[in-house]
Amino acid sequence: MTAPARTMRAAVITAPRQVELRELPEPHAGPGEVRIRVHATGVCGTDLHLLDGHFGARFPLTAGHEISGFVDEVGPGVLNLREGDLVALDPNLWCGQCHYCQRGQFQHCEHHTALGVNLPGGFAEYVVAPAVSVYPASGLTPDQAAFAEPLGCVAWGMRRLRPEIGASAVVFGAGAIGLLLMQGLLASGCAGVTVVDPVEDRLRLARELGASRTFTPHADLRSELLDANPHGFDVTAEATGVPAVVQGLPALTAVGGQVLVFGVAPEDAHVQLRPYDLFQRDLTVLGSFALNATVPLALDWLRAGRVRVEPLITHRLPLSGVPDALDMKANPGFQGAQKVLIVPGL
Repeated sequence: MTAPARTMRAAVITAPRQVELRELPEPHAGPGEVRIRVHATGVCGTDLHLLDGHFGARFPLTAGHEISGFVDEVGPGVLNLREGDLVALDPNLWCGQCHYCQRGQFQHCEHHTALGVNLPGGFAEYVVAPAVSVYPASGLTPDQAAFAEPLGCVAWGMRRLRPEIGASAVVFGAGAIGLLLMQGLLASGCAGVTVVDPVEDRLRLARELGASRTFTPHADLRSELLDANPHGFDVTAEATGVPAVVQGLPALTAVGGQVLVFGVAPEDAHVQLRPYDLFQRDLTVLGSFALNATVPLALDWLRAGRVRVEPLITHRLPLSGVPDALDMKANPGFQGAQKVLIVPGL
């Protein structure tokens, strides 16, 4: 008599703005893959876009791409991972053969897929991933390991930016990703980082994590920032996705400085920049998309204590709490939420 197939619980987006807790077949590791018993998955702005049907979402979808957990099944051909290992994931999967992969621009792969975006992700009890995308996270707590993906995005931004040692910086946005960006700038050699956000609790946390100054937005903010830094900031960055914030960055940037566009703005948004300003003031404008082989740097920062993530965690919710977690993400400051982790074991 055949034993019944085992199942797992997963929070599934079944249609735009609809999430259901379902029983799905338990996945298994194939050749070159491992199965991970999910410890925690961070809730990200990308999950909100997927909930609305954007980013090419195909339903039903198990979202969640900021994943940590423990290897509990190892497929044939896996060399460096063992059952019981604490691991972090890079959710981005690439072909290795296209034009962009051959140039090392893996996150731009022409055949790109991603766990939790168009493949089953971490809002579930188990997830299967290629071993090449799974990183041992020894020396960290399981909660810390869940930050490897968003911090890997920050690490890629720092590799794009390469700030000068001793540079001054300002970051707009003190949500979880903004505070990771602030700490990444400090870990990369910036002497001080100013943070701007409308939520006072977030600014308090920014100061606790190393911000040199904090400001709330108001009509005279530009003047106040330039009073504090009369020659402008060597690095101006935003983690808001708000086009008006992006548009205002060059005016705050020092001669020879850099503008980092880090937040995810609406795809159809436009901003106005004066080309003469970029030319006459030797400004550099940089974008930074996702992460690119930067999980190891993120894990090193965490192990060394250069980036602290525990103070960012405000909520740990079970799989049934995914709708509440997405509501918190959609409403900054709601219930004091910063980083929300979905923990299937709760």
